[in-house]
Amino acid sequence: MEEKIIDRKEAKETGILCQDFLFKVSSDDLYVYLEDPLIDEERKKKFSENWEEIKRCLKSNGIQLVLDQPELVDGKVIVAKAQLPKEGLPERIEFLPKFLKLFAKFEEPIEMSEETEEDLREKVQKIICATPDEPIAQWHPSIPPTPGLNVWGDVIEPPPLKEEKDFELGENVFLDEKDNLIKAKIAGVVVFDKGRIEIFPEYVLKGDVDFSVGNIHFVGEKLTIQGDIKYGFTVECKGILELKGGTENKVTIKVEGTLYCEGIIRGEDTKVYVLGEAHLRGVEFSQIEILGNLYVKDYLVFTKTFVKGDLFLTTGKGLIYGGKVCALGNVEVKILGHIAQTKTEITAGYLPETVDTYLKLLEEKEIYMETLKKICSGIELANKLKKEGRFSEKHEKILEKSLEEEKKIKNKLESLRDIIKNFKENLKELRTKTIKVLQKVHPNVIIQIADITYTVSSEITGPTVFYIEDIAIKTRGEK
Repeated sequence: MEEKIIDRKEAKETGILCQDFLFKVSSDDLYVYLEDPLIDEERKKKFSENWEEIKRCLKSNGIQLVLDQPELVDGKVIVAKAQLPKEGLPERIEFLPKFLKLFAKFEEPIEMSEETEEDLREKVQKIICATPDEPIAQWHPSIPPTPGLNVWGDVIEPPPLKEEKDFELGENVFLDEKDNLIKAKIAGVVVFDKGRIEIFPEYVLKGDVDFSVGNIHFVGEKLTIQGDIKYGFTVECKGILELKGGTENKVTIKVEGTLYCEGIIRGEDTKVYVLGEAHLRGVEFSQIEILGNLYVKDYLVFTKTFVKGDLFLTTGKGLIYGGKVCALGNVEVKILGHIAQTKTEITAGYLPETVDTYLKLLEEKEIYMETLKKICSGIELANKLKKEGRFSEKHEKILEKSLEEEKKIKNKLESLRDIIKNFKENLKELRTKTIKVLQKVHPNVIIQIADITYTVSSEITGPTVFYIEDIAIKTRGEK
């Protein structure tokens, strides 16, 4: 069969007549429509009955994209319409929920309660860290543009991509194409700056830890804070923490590494916990726990301090006064106490589970000994009454009960003696520790080494060393 030659120009100018219905082609070749609207019922019925013939007619006149069923759009009966081209999408990323905090904006509530502030400190975080292989963002590959077709079946070229991808990967992140995820190569702070995703194992905060930054949970090699840690904020650091400023009250610092602080750590409700060693300028009223050595330049004032290593205050003021300072290792300090004779407790060779338990056992032993003494006195009195013939049946029952209690307490004392003996063995090493004072010890300083305590009653000029000999604390001069 000979192919029908279609004059598109004529078809667009005069229309296409099918089954007494005239159809027009839009000027942009994007749709074909019935020129006159279907108004009366008879004409609608005729159009419906002849729809299959109309479709064949339209196709024979070169219209390729005839609809299965006509559509009514803005009062026009559309019988064919083009397939529009689809724009492509550039390669893009979508940050995972944890890292969306980098872009979040918070407005300070009008009424701030303490609970609201605590919640906001955590929500407002601007320093977000990733660990090795942790997903940071979902990667979406580019989608190329799709060509379209006009009603004649001609290709409509799609528009070019409007934009290039708006990101690039730094050297410390990578694309895992298996999961289409952007992941961290190393631990550190995630930064998205000028379209570049990067992770910094060392990070410098050029200001304070406050509501503009939020609580910090750092994982990496080193975090440097050039300002202060403000009231109520928390800094947790898996790595080295260098704090150029100090702290306000109710601050929490946790470091799985080494802590350096050039300012003053202060506040009765401030708590510092360090798994490594710490180098501090000074501490006022705070609670400090250091599992390595502690080096303090100026002072520890009214603190509650525990050091699992050695404690050194040999530079700067080198002063401890007020509070309670305990070290598992040796202590070396310039000055202990204050001219005002402020009560100051300093302990070397202190291991809570050994020393405190041992002292508690000794106290328990004393209680049992005192109880046993009273029971023995009662038994002696009962025996005296028996000899004098004044021993009644009631006295007999009391004596039986006292003898039973005497036996129980003696057994407990025997068991305690064995436990105490074992603890004494554990105390031997702790009792070898010393407290060295380079300049001066003021009165009312309580010196403790392991389980032995000594109170300084008059000023002692250093250098001097406190040590244990013959289960007593003694001093010796040091050159």
